[in-house]
Amino acid sequence: MANKCELSQYMSRERILDIETISKDDLLNKMADLISSDAKVVDSIQMKRAIFEREKSMSTGIGNSIAIPHARTDSVTDFIVCFARIKDGVDYDALDQKPVNLVFMIVAPASEDKMYIKLLSRLVLRMKNDDFIQNLLDADTPERLFSLICDTK
Repeated sequence: MANKCELSQYMSRERILDIETISKDDLLNKMADLISSDAKVVDSIQMKRAIFEREKSMSTGIGNSIAIPHARTDSVTDFIVCFARIKDGVDYDALDQKPVNLVFMIVAPASEDKMYIKLLSRLVLRMKNDDFIQNLLDADTPERLFSLICDTK
């Protein structure tokens, strides 16, 4: 694994979803299924279970239309990130009780404590940038979404 801690290292254009409307459970399932197709996933059932168990303990809807479902699990060999934009928003039980439009899902190996915290922290800091959020909401294609995520630090 590289020393840098950038989302773009763990993403691909194929893991960008642009959805009109969806329920929270369907969204989490769809994103987990997309991640499961990655060769770094050794047990997709365990990986999906880890995501849902983490979500049951406390909603990962952090407010400001953003959610970051995440889990550490032995079912993956490296970090994997998936992104979804839900144009109509999804009832996500977010901290601010508002719909969520932007979702980053992160799975990581169970042994990756420091890098896991660092990646989550960097993402949360980026999500405090109102211009970045607005650009993600306004992007006209999944390619543009991917470009914004990869190019914005």
